Amino acid sequence: MARRGGCLTDGCLGVLGLALVIVVGVLVSIWNTGREAGAEARDQVTESVEGARDRLAKAAADGVLLDTEIQRAVLNIGRTGEAIERRDGRVTVTARFIGMVNGILIGGAHADGCYRFRIVLAVSPPSVDVRELPYRACSFRSGKLYREPAAVADDIVIELRTALAEGGVESARTADVWKTMGVKVQETEFRGGQLVAHVWLSGGTGPQGEDCYEFRAKAKAKPGAVDAKKLKPDGCYRLQRERDALAEKARRAELDVSARKIERRLEDALADGRLTDTELPRALSLPTTDDISGESVAGPVVAPENVERSSTEVLVVARVTTPRAMWCYEFRARLPTQSVTRHYLTDGCTF
Repeated sequence: MARRGGCLTDGCLGVLGLALVIVVGVLVSIWNTGREAGAEARDQVTESVEGARDRLAKAAADGVLLDTEIQRAVLNIGRTGEAIERRDGRVTVTARFIGMVNGILIGGAHADGCYRFRIVLAVSPPSVDVRELPYRACSFRSGKLYREPAAVADDIVIELRTALAEGGVESARTADVWKTMGVKVQETEFRGGQLVAHVWLSGGTGPQGEDCYEFRAKAKAKPGAVDAKKLKPDGCYRLQRERDALAEKARRAELDVSARKIERRLEDALADGRLTDTELPRALSLPTTDDISGESVAGPVVAPENVERSSTEVLVVARVTTPRAMWCYEFRARLPTQSVTRHYLTDGCTF
């Protein structure tokens, strides 16, 4: 009679051993992945700090280091705040940097560090020393997220003057200062050797916590002439309103050309003192120029939107269409006097 084999003799031990090997392998893989992710996160912090040091050195090369320049130099997605101190020609910037690596289910990691940058402006070229500090050194209160708009505006003026001196108005238009956090350009205009920029500065009391400022950089005035003033919130849309008004004026002028032609054609149709339903479509059909032959051809009949008749007049609302515009006009044909007047309908076609 055959003897039943136990777990050890039937291969169960081999299965358990294989499972143990797989589990150990997975754990080792997770550990290695986590270690690599941690190293990558620390590398991110190191790269961010080195980049900040280089940018601070470049910004301080002219012997001046503004807060707006510091903000752009100490650029790190995980930056949680910074402290800036100025004393005896030295600027000290303390900031926390964070590196983060996302993982798929597992393997993610993050690293952070507190660093102090000491910039000595009195030497040429300015020196930038970097030192890592204990984590608690960056436990300072970051305070307001943004500086007072008036202080930021003062820095922008200084940076624009430098840009003007280096490359004129075009350099001011593309200056790095517009990339500063909390500085949002709404609209710009270059005309007559002058740059006008309407800019939202965060940290104010206006809509969405932003104040509107106007900056004017003048190339033909005294070197580095830059003016700044605070505007009411709607001031940041003045240039666009002016552009819209000019565009509307051009649109109306184009429409009026066609409307005048329709007015004359209606007057011609009134020569016999009548304006029949047959004559009306022909009067509203404007001749156009054929793109190929260049000859004048009959245009499409513009069907009236609404027609009202009385014993003395015919009131027509017609949709006037041009290559770049379309709108409705009211044409009033007075039968006794054989005259026609036109009126641009502000509200458009209401039929």
